[in-house]
Order: sequence, then structure tokens, then C-alpha cells
Amino acid sequence: MSALVDGAIEAAGLLGVLAARREGSLSAAHIEQLRQADLLALGALADRVRSDEVGAEVRVYESLPPDAGEAVILVPSDDAELTGLELLREVAVSRLAGPPGARVRVDWTRCGLELAQVALGFGADELVGVISTKRGLPIAPGDLAGVGKKSRLLPAQVVKRNELAGYVRRAGRVPVFVGPAGVAEAIDTAPAPQEAQ
Repeated sequence: MSALVDGAIEAAGLLGVLAARREGSLSAAHIEQLRQADLLALGALADRVRSDEVGAEVRVYESLPPDAGEAVILVPSDDAELTGLELLREVAVSRLAGPPGARVRVDWTRCGLELAQVALGFGADELVGVISTKRGLPIAPGDLAGVGKKSRLLPAQVVKRNELAGYVRRAGRVPVFVGPAGVAEAIDTAPAPQEAQ
């Protein structure tokens, strides 16, 4: 982290919260302090903790994965209707108040891809959602989508996965797609493109 970010975290009074988290002694008063803290300093602190605990890898699920017994926090929760800023605060607080190494998962179907990408900078390390068309419709097997200036056609599912991978990479993270069986899948393998007719 840069000296500027460290200074912002310190100016927001969050160094004590970081120390308490590392010692495993985070209290209700600390959590309330997080909920009232400057959002950007809070996000920077949550991102630091995410980096230390789970690294740069972002797991991307195209459907809600089965519970594998590890600590997972889903944001937004099923009953929550949050604004974008509220969602980012909830992601950061979940990262900082949750168990060490917990997976903080954001559902892009509910909050949108752009906000999910920003949430990666606030402590999220997993994305989950349904890959669909811009209209929100499921992609049928065999559908093709145009790519690039020459309108090459690729399977629409591959185009959408590459788009998702781009969101993750632009957030400075490493995308890893996880299939329904929990197996990591390669993201850049695609059949040879077909020319548009």
C-alpha cells in the first residue's frame, strides 16, 4: 500500500481496528466504528486484509456453488436492498468483521457487474451470478456473439466469460472460473472464431 493510503487508514482511526482483527479481539464497538468510518479508508483497509488473507485470486461462479464447509459471506444478503455505497460498505465490513480467510462473495446478478467489480476493491474475492445477455435473458447453447472490429463470431458463453475475466483483471485481480462441480476451469480457451456473414 502507498503512504497516502496508509495515512488515510490512520486518519480514519482504523489502525486499532486492524490490530484488534489481527489479534482476534474485534468487538461490537470496533464493528460500529467500521460502519461509521470513511468509506474509502474502510475499503482500503478491507482490501489490505483481503490481500493478506486470500491473495489476488477471484473465484467466479456462474451459479451459486454448493457449501464447501468454508466460511462464505454473500453480499447482498437475500433480504437486503442496498444502494451501491451501502453494498460497498457491507462488503468491507463483512471482510473485516468476518472470520479470517472468509470468502466474501458478491452476486452480480443483483447489483450489476460494474458495482461487483468495484466491490473487489472493498474486500470481495468471489463473484457469483448468471451469465446472460444484456437484456438479462439466459444464453442458449450454440448462440454466437460478435467480437472485435471484424465482427468475429464466438460462442456467446465464451464472450461473456471473457468479459467477466476482463472486469476482474481491470480490478487488478486474477480470475478463476469455477464450474458447478467445484473444478477450476480455463478461461481463455475458445474454439476458433467464425467470420460473420
